[in-house]
Parts: sequence; C-alpha cells; structure tokens
Amino acid sequence: MNYFNKKMYRYLQKIFEKYNIPFWIDGLTLLNFYKRENGYNSKKNSQILRLSISGENFDAILNLLKNFNYLFRYYLVPDKSGRDWINIKYCRIVLIYRWRKKKNSFKILITPKFNINASFCWVDYRSCKKVSDEFYKSLNVFSIDSMNIPIPCNTEKYLQTRFGKKWHSPDLQWIGSIDDRAILNDEELKNVPKTRIQKINNIKKIKLKEGNNHQKMKSMLMRTIDILNDIGLKYWLDAGTLLGIIRDGDLIPWDYDADIGILPETSHEIMKHRIKFLPKYSIYRRKVNSIWLPEDTRVLKVKTILERIKQINFHLDLFCVYPLNDTYRWIDSDSLKHADKKYFDKLDTITWEGREIKIPNHVEEYLSFRYGDWKTPNANYDASMHDGAIAEKGF
Repeated sequence: MNYFNKKMYRYLQKIFEKYNIPFWIDGLTLLNFYKRENGYNSKKNSQILRLSISGENFDAILNLLKNFNYLFRYYLVPDKSGRDWINIKYCRIVLIYRWRKKKNSFKILITPKFNINASFCWVDYRSCKKVSDEFYKSLNVFSIDSMNIPIPCNTEKYLQTRFGKKWHSPDLQWIGSIDDRAILNDEELKNVPKTRIQKINNIKKIKLKEGNNHQKMKSMLMRTIDILNDIGLKYWLDAGTLLGIIRDGDLIPWDYDADIGILPETSHEIMKHRIKFLPKYSIYRRKVNSIWLPEDTRVLKVKTILERIKQINFHLDLFCVYPLNDTYRWIDSDSLKHADKKYFDKLDTITWEGREIKIPNHVEEYLSFRYGDWKTPNANYDASMHDGAIAEKGF
C-alpha cells in the first residue's frame, strides 16, 4: 500500500479497535500481502483492501460509518445469490475515501461472515461460500510495511482452502465467483433454500407491451440493424431478442430492451459512425474493470435522447463478445457469461421485417443452452440467475 492507503487503513483500524470490533485481512488482499514477493502485487489489487468481520458486527459497522460520513462515502452491495444462505440482504460494504476522485479511489471491501454449524458462511455478491471456523476463531498477526495486520490463523492451510495447492504461484486470472474453493458445490446448494432476490434499482423499466413501446423498440432495432448492415459490420441477434424472433416471430412483450451481439473491433467502428444514430437516438459506451474480459468495453447502449435524460431503462444493448481460446465471453446482467465459439465464429441468416439479419449458428442448440425449454414462454425468466451461459458458481 502507498502512504495514503496505509494512513486510511490505520485510521479505520483505530476506529474498529476503539469500538472493539474484530476484523481481519482476507481473500486476494491476504494472498497479495502474504506472497507479495511472487509478483501478485498488481496495481489493481493494491487499490483494493479486503477485510472480513463477524456477521454479528455488521449493524455496528454501519452505524459507525454514518458517524464518519464526512471522511468516507460507502455503498452496500446486495446479496444476489438467490439463496437463503445469510440472513441479511446485503453481503458487503464498499468504503471509499470521500475526497478522492471516484475513478482513482482506494477501496475497502468489508464482508460479514456468519458462524453457523462450525463454519463461517458468507455471500460474495452471488456465490455462497463457507470455510471451517478453525481459521477465524482466533487470529494471527502479520507484519508488513511497519504494520501489524490481523489475518486468519493456520494461514497457509487457509490459503490452500481458498486458492488451491498452487497458491504459492497464484493464477493472475483467478476470479472469486468461479475459482474460489470456498464456493458451495451443487450438492451443498441443494440443501440451501431459494429466495427472492432483493431488487435495488431506481431506474424505471418500461415493458414493450405498454403503450406504443413495442413499435418504438422495433424501430430502434431496425434502425440499428440498418446502420450495421450499411457499414458492413459483424453482428447477430442475441438473448431475449433472438429468442422472441425465433420462437414467436416478434419481440417478447414483457421485455424492456433489445439485444445484439458484436465483436470488440465492431464496437470501435460503431462509435466512429455514431453520428448515424442522430438525431433520434444516442449511442454511448459502458465500460467495466474485469479480468473476465480482455478489454474494458462491456456494452454499447442505444437510447432515445429523452429516455437517456430521464434514466428510463428502455434501450438496445450491443454486447461486446470477446473470443478467448475456444469460447466467447461477455458480461450481462452483472453476470460473467460464456459460450462455445461454434455459435459465433460462423453466423446464420434469417429474413425478418424485410431484412436479412444475422443470428448465431446452430440457433436451436444455442437457445437450449441459454434458456433450457426455450419453446415455452417464461415471463419469470431472470438473465442474472437462469441463463445457462453464466460462468459463475455457488448460486
């Protein structure tokens, strides 16, 4: 940690100690500190400090932070597991120093872990996880950069439990929602009841079946396809838009967006021609910082000018789909997703609304992979939970 980050950590440590709230360094930060000489001290990891606390102290931490909001800003990360694994609706606190630019801010992630039946249990955004309580019952002290930092006891065994036998030589592409060995397996998940996911989003969603939204969305989709065809760029219908057109010959009435897949190089070309969407529509880029993708562009969004200003969730998504080895990867609905390259390397063509439109190869197999019984309409389908393309585990 640099000087500023050390200062921030020490300040927070004093607060926790003053109010007798135990905490410990955890996850990738623990690995980063413990094996820093192996080159795991990446710039990204050094900008994030991961702490854990006992779940019984979660409310106390929240009350403390309210008293220090002149120094820190924070937000709560909702439990997106869809499982009754922990008894609170938030699984993490993200703490940011108030007087730094958000883009460059040093973040502290605080995760509550609950002692249940000789295990400590927690949710890492969407993945249910647990380890033996032997690691947290008492804590060791690790000295680094003139600081004494609390860490789990039996530390090397703990690191092996989380990162595997090769934790000494960490995988720089390690992803907590996929590779963490603390994630519950499928057999364990069968015994965890499902629950409704808390929706924490103030953006208004407008369904296609309301008013003239169906025709508005179809016009937006047709205009986008015409632009892509005119420029000669590779694209394909995807997700719910593909499903509706293949199954019903039309857009799904309870949907609120349209979906197109594009390659990363296509996204760059589209932005060069963004003036073609004016004056009716605007197109803008959404970025993400994730090692799941080789670049930071996640999606291009097309909206009317008015709906963008009013923050209405009625739009067309052009998802950047990245080829990597034998698969293609993308991020959708806050989920890491992938599919076999055979669906996108070569594309098929259909005729719809008087246009030749590209779709994935082996389209029925692809829809079965994504939706299961895709021929039966399901208004309760949730792309963040039910999509067969989701790579993450433990939910």
